[in-house]
Amino acid sequence: MVEAPSEYEMTQELVPVARFEGLREAQENALVVLAMNLDCLITVVEGGYVIHGEEAFVEAIREEFSLYAEEQKMKPTPATVPIFGSGVDLALVWIGVLLFCFTQQLQDDSFKERYLDSAVRVVEHGEVYRPFTALFLHADMEHLMGNAVFGLIFGIFVANSFGPLRGWGLILLSGFLGNLLNTWIHFPDPYRSLGASTAVFGALGLLVGSGLDAAWRAKSYRKGLQAFAPLLAGIMIFTMNGIGGPGIDTLAHITGMFFGILLGLPVAHLLARKVT
Repeated sequence: MVEAPSEYEMTQELVPVARFEGLREAQENALVVLAMNLDCLITVVEGGYVIHGEEAFVEAIREEFSLYAEEQKMKPTPATVPIFGSGVDLALVWIGVLLFCFTQQLQDDSFKERYLDSAVRVVEHGEVYRPFTALFLHADMEHLMGNAVFGLIFGIFVANSFGPLRGWGLILLSGFLGNLLNTWIHFPDPYRSLGASTAVFGALGLLVGSGLDAAWRAKSYRKGLQAFAPLLAGIMIFTMNGIGGPGIDTLAHITGMFFGILLGLPVAHLLARKVT
């Protein structure tokens, strides 16, 4: 049996090469020595750590240390992705408002007529608030629960990407603008609508816009394709409710998503620039 050399004996064969203040820095540079297929040893000294190496290769090791340090300086700092709170509290407030408005509809038959979207009332009478207030009205409980569930899920995703207040503000704005455009397209027909689905699809559009911005900044074709993943969710919702079926306002869904993308792309870009 051959006895392995002790640490004391190894330090007699190796000579000090460089001194580092932190253990992690010393360990990283020790890996540089090992990558050269040379032996090395880290010892603790007062106020730092010393790397020992083979005497014949001291200059070569120090040169590698210098190159490694320059390489670390040139290494780009990875861009951080803005991650905000989930916004669950605001999502629950939004659902609470939907439930409150629905109870008002049940108690007052005229409540729905006063606040639903109407092409004639908006264009001819200037009641431009209707495309917004219609987002909080629903035809029945099934209609309400469907929009509440999908709105809660996608709203949390949007809040995580844009921030809770900003995210929910963008969702409602895209829903309002989507309803407004849809109203103008239908005029002069006696078009009437209600429901939060335009805002739900606006949330999907915001997620697409955020994904497209991330793909553009990363110059990644793959991320560009991934950015359209929320569209699959939209197709799923269409499938569940029927594309163009009775009571389904497909055009409002499209206009909501359109404005979601239109708003989400520049806002995500500005947020990324602020963070980086």
